[in-house]
Formats: sequence, C-alpha cells, structure tokens
Amino acid sequence: MDKEILNTINSQHLFPAHSDRHIFFGVDGKFIGHSLITIMSIIKHANDVRYHFHLISSEISAVDTARLEKIFAGSPHGLTLHHIQDSLFSAFPTTELFTRATYYRFLAPLILPHATKLLYLDADMVCLNPLDELWQIAMPADVIALVVGEIQALQPQLAEKVGLRGKRYFNAGMMLIDVQKWNREQISERAFNLLSEKGKQFQYLDQDALNTLLEDRVIFTETRFNTINMLSHDDSGYTQDVPKNTCLLHYAGADKPWQRWNQQHVGHYYRDLYQISPLADVSFETPKNAQQAKRMYKFLFRSHQWMPALYWRIKYFKMRYF
Repeated sequence: MDKEILNTINSQHLFPAHSDRHIFFGVDGKFIGHSLITIMSIIKHANDVRYHFHLISSEISAVDTARLEKIFAGSPHGLTLHHIQDSLFSAFPTTELFTRATYYRFLAPLILPHATKLLYLDADMVCLNPLDELWQIAMPADVIALVVGEIQALQPQLAEKVGLRGKRYFNAGMMLIDVQKWNREQISERAFNLLSEKGKQFQYLDQDALNTLLEDRVIFTETRFNTINMLSHDDSGYTQDVPKNTCLLHYAGADKPWQRWNQQHVGHYYRDLYQISPLADVSFETPKNAQQAKRMYKFLFRSHQWMPALYWRIKYFKMRYF
C-alpha cells in the first residue's frame, strides 16, 4: 500500500532549506490555517536552528499557499507541501472530531525515508519555548518514537480499552519518530492493516492503533513537550495558565482558542499570534450546534454582554429543539 500511496503524492518544494529538523503536519482544509499559527510560533522560538516544515493535505488552496509564503519569505526555514488525493483513507472510520486527516501522520516517514528523525505535530498547538531540545533526547536501540502521555488520570482506562499490557497510553499529537526504525518495522503499513481490521472498534482511531503497535517501543518524555490543555468553562478554566517551561501547548478536545466562545486566559498564546498573522482578517468561528451555542451565551453572560447573550440563548433553543 505504501508504494501505491507514494506514487499519488505531489510534493511542492516552496522554500528549500538544508536542515535535518523536519516537522510534519497532516491537515484538512479547516486546520491548514491553524498549522500556520503553530509554524509561526516555532519559528518565533527557533533562535539559530533551521527547520524544514511539511504540510500533508488534499485541500491546500491558492489562498493557503499565499499565506504561507508571507511567513516564509526571507526566512531561513524550509517549506514543502505534499498534495494527496482526496479519496485517500476514505475506507477508514472517521468521527465529528477526527477526519481523514488524522491518518496523514502515517505518511510522513514514508515521504521522507532517508531522514534520521522527524517530528509530527497536531495543528492545534502553540510553541512557547525553543523546540530543538527534543532532538537532543537520546533514543535507545529498541525505541521507535519519543512521546508524551495522555492526561494522567485517563491513561489506565485508555490503555485497557485498546488491550495494552501496561497502563501507559500516549497522545499522538507530538511524536518524534526515528524514521529508519519506523520504516524498517513497517509501522505505517501495519497501522493501515490494523485500522482496516479493527478501526471501527477504536475510540481514538489512529492514536489507538499507534499505542497498540508501539507499546514498549516509545520513550515517555516530559509533559512540557506536549502540555495538554482542555479548555474549560469554569472560573479556574478562565484564569489558569500553563507552566513557564512549557514547550508545546496543545489545545486538545473539541473547544479551541479560535472559537468565539472560548476566551480563556491560556488561549491568548494562540490569539496573540493570530492577530499578527496572515489570518488576522478571518473571523473566529461562531457556534454551529446547540452545545456550542450554549457555551457561547454562557460566555457572553459571564462577560456581561447581555444583548448578544440573549441572542445566542434564543439561538441555542432553536438549534436544540427545532
């Protein structure tokens, strides 16, 4: 399957760069713009390190390309776009939160087979401190990837649900992959087969498959390299921050900082970059379902915006009952 897929990928080298620091994103059209914010944040803290960024997608538009060019023009960093067919992974299960793009991470080691390591990142992250330290962490001979555990309280349950021997379960939003070991052991191909056979039984799809295949073959590193923050709507959620040594802040879950009803303090790391990015003229998302409308009107009431709050409360009842 890997050769068949690779033959359909059209790689466009927009900004070549000599670097062994490769960072991949697998994104659908909705998340291409958000990956741009992640890239900006990494570049902001790059210091003298040169990175080569890669976007895998079937939906990269001329507008997306123009925005990316504004960021990379005059920069020492590299950018390659990997255009894939829209039908790819159409047979694999998806959910409202996990589109086909969640499977694109399996393509990264196949696209760059001669690399030593590559870093895969989800596109709902912001880099707050220099990232290069990740590459300095040694990997023993039997280790294929460096990862960070899921939220501690959830790990035993998630591990048991997919049938792991132990109780540790990692979040696949950040993986530093040893490319040679990954490809030698055909992790991508085995994941494709596993998902074809059992994908409908998995709650977290590709992440469950990766935990199944890589148990005892990963290093769990410090949480600061993938600090998971589920935006919450209570008093502490609106005021809490992340530790100062956080390297990658991961806005996991359905609520994101680019949604109008999410104005929690920790979201400012994303919003600050958004306002100086090529996306600055794009409005934040408004509610599309009853649950989101409910959070919207509660946020507006909390911030004493009475008339808009009333408007969205009415919208909530219409969305829920009609």
